[in-house]
Amino acid sequence: MNSTARQPSCIVIGAGAVGVIAAYSLSRAHKCTVSLVVRSDYDHVMKQGYQIDSCDYGFIQCWKPNHVYQSAVDAASSKIFFDYIIVTVKNIPDGPVQDRISEIVRPIVDSNRNLSQRRLTNILLIQNGIDIEKEVLNNFEETKYNLSLLSGVQMIASTKIGPGNVQQSGRDSISIGAFNCEDHRAVSSAHEFVSIYQNEGCNYVDYDPNVRYTRWRKLLYNATISTTTTLAGLDALRCIEFGQDQKGTEVYILRPAMKEIIAIAASEGIYLGDDQIEHFLKVARKLIYKPSMCVDFEKGRLMELEVILGHPIRIAQSNEIQTPTLMVLYHLLTLLQAKVKESKGLIGLEGCPPILVENSLN
Repeated sequence: MNSTARQPSCIVIGAGAVGVIAAYSLSRAHKCTVSLVVRSDYDHVMKQGYQIDSCDYGFIQCWKPNHVYQSAVDAASSKIFFDYIIVTVKNIPDGPVQDRISEIVRPIVDSNRNLSQRRLTNILLIQNGIDIEKEVLNNFEETKYNLSLLSGVQMIASTKIGPGNVQQSGRDSISIGAFNCEDHRAVSSAHEFVSIYQNEGCNYVDYDPNVRYTRWRKLLYNATISTTTTLAGLDALRCIEFGQDQKGTEVYILRPAMKEIIAIAASEGIYLGDDQIEHFLKVARKLIYKPSMCVDFEKGRLMELEVILGHPIRIAQSNEIQTPTLMVLYHLLTLLQAKVKESKGLIGLEGCPPILVENSLN
């Protein structure tokens, strides 16, 4: 433990379906104090707490963590030193600057440094994608801020179905590790977090000594099945079953895309077996479930497009790996992302007046 005299203090930033379950898991284990940053549901949660219907924990009503804040700025003003800053918001580097991870955590990182330059600040990113740690490292000098950077790779089926109302239908299974496995402080903190997150007999959490492998492995699902369901507007099972002759989606989209992910990972020294393809296709056939990317688009929210597809494609280009299937998925989803951005006023056609074409090509 970081200290034998006190419990660690944890703050979860992101009160969506994943963040609420993470906060509840930490709270239920009674091994740390738990704070939660809640934006859109703040008033509701302060009055009524959370209603959680969980396959891990059962039905919970009127639950609140130790502290609830409306923003990271409010949390920073509390003068609490947060040992673990747990980030569960979506990672969207192509979104507004203020929504980038480094800006989201900055108030608390700065506050921690002002409170103590000797105590270690652990940032745990429970998010999808590859190379997501680089933005944090590019914005915070590890020695100056006394930072340790941790990775959480989670498999869970959890959905926010209303204000303060979360439904968890798939067991919480999470691997925790250090982004830099040679950072001994980060390794120690990862082990500590495993111990404070564990609820024996309920959730599943383990220490992961090779978290980059695990991130590439999860991309086999997110970069292929999640993206395809988003484009089709269907759950994973229907995407497979409704394909041409019930095999077109699998044969011409999912398998080729997964093989491309395996090839990119191999170019980085990460070797995923073809058996992983069969595993994730089997998973897709079992659950009538829309991945979070699909849900985000349907609700008019920006998607984690760059960290799930953009980053691996750029790695492929750097390593001269061909990715024709992933490239098509990426560029089609870029159009959908632009559609959401335009609806939010983030982009537009200003300066590009429409041209009247008299002779239609129809």
